[in-house]
Amino acid sequence: MQEPDDARPATAGTASLMEKFALLLLFSLLLAGVYLVLKPFMLGLAFGAILAVAAWPLRTWLVGKGLPGAVAAGLMLTLLLVFVLVPVALMAPGLALGVKQLAEQGMDWISAAPQLPGWLTGLPLAGVKIAETWNGLLAQTPETKAMLMSYIQPLRQFLTEAALGLAASILDISVALIVATSFWARGDRIAAVLRDSLARLGGPQLAALTGVAAGATRGVFYGIVGTAAVQGLLMAVGLLIAGVPGAAALGFVTLIFAISQLGAVLINVVWAGAAWWIYSTSGMGAGFWFVVGWGLMVTVSDNLLKPLLIGSSLKLPLMLVILGVFGGFVSFGFLGLFIGPTLLAVAFELLAAWRQSKAAPVDRQGGTAGRPARTGEPAA
Repeated sequence: MQEPDDARPATAGTASLMEKFALLLLFSLLLAGVYLVLKPFMLGLAFGAILAVAAWPLRTWLVGKGLPGAVAAGLMLTLLLVFVLVPVALMAPGLALGVKQLAEQGMDWISAAPQLPGWLTGLPLAGVKIAETWNGLLAQTPETKAMLMSYIQPLRQFLTEAALGLAASILDISVALIVATSFWARGDRIAAVLRDSLARLGGPQLAALTGVAAGATRGVFYGIVGTAAVQGLLMAVGLLIAGVPGAAALGFVTLIFAISQLGAVLINVVWAGAAWWIYSTSGMGAGFWFVVGWGLMVTVSDNLLKPLLIGSSLKLPLMLVILGVFGGFVSFGFLGLFIGPTLLAVAFELLAAWRQSKAAPVDRQGGTAGRPARTGEPAA
């Protein structure tokens, strides 16, 4: 019996639909396999991409001086190995123990109820009030101890876990350096492929957003991570010069406090504790005043470095930065301190660019009337 003619198109359509479903299923399985292969290195891949985009201006400058892309990438990798990976690898094993010891020494010091020096309590107007507040904090009543522990214990745990996370992230940092070097060596081709793929999916408007993402990545890395790294390094160097024990651990604590965006007061506690140690061991000499002056400089440097490094390229709400730092740490560990705020900044900037594109038409160069397109940089 011959099949009716009107049934043939329906049968052909069903077969075509089944073929598309089978292809989609196979492609989904392929993506799942790729994800499982790359899953152990996801943090390193993400951090490497962020690092590559953040340092891309340096790569552009080196290539502009006549160096081939591969040579520029090798030079940048050497600098990172010497100044980042090797110091971190040497410092990380004993860092957690150093941070824990510092926290325990701080608790023991508070439990001993130390008295303020006479020159401080004798200050006009403020001296009496400072003495009353200090004695009230160190009254050592059960309520006071419970209050202090409620603040100090979570902070000590957070700092210890961050130090342990740094040691555990050596492999991810190594992967990140390899990924970043690959981007620096062939970043132009990778960026071109990505822009072409996005243009095919969503047109030139979507492709233009790669520049927005790259700008947001650099803004966070320079303004938040860069500022915190400089403050931590300055604190460690200053305390090392002054002969304060545990200078590296105190510098790491300063880095964590600075990157959290809530640590201005706590950074003061770091250098003030170091100054107190010098005062209790050798009196109010040159070392004491050096640490006080150096510590104040480190605290104030945040207000000078951040506008200089971040410029006007990023206007991320403070709450998003805080959520990115702590949420990234909870989700991804130590490297999440850097990845978390970067992801939120990219999402925030892409949302802002999308809203702006609804009001401004896309030009032929791939930018919007309100935001010019960026060229010559890899996508974030």
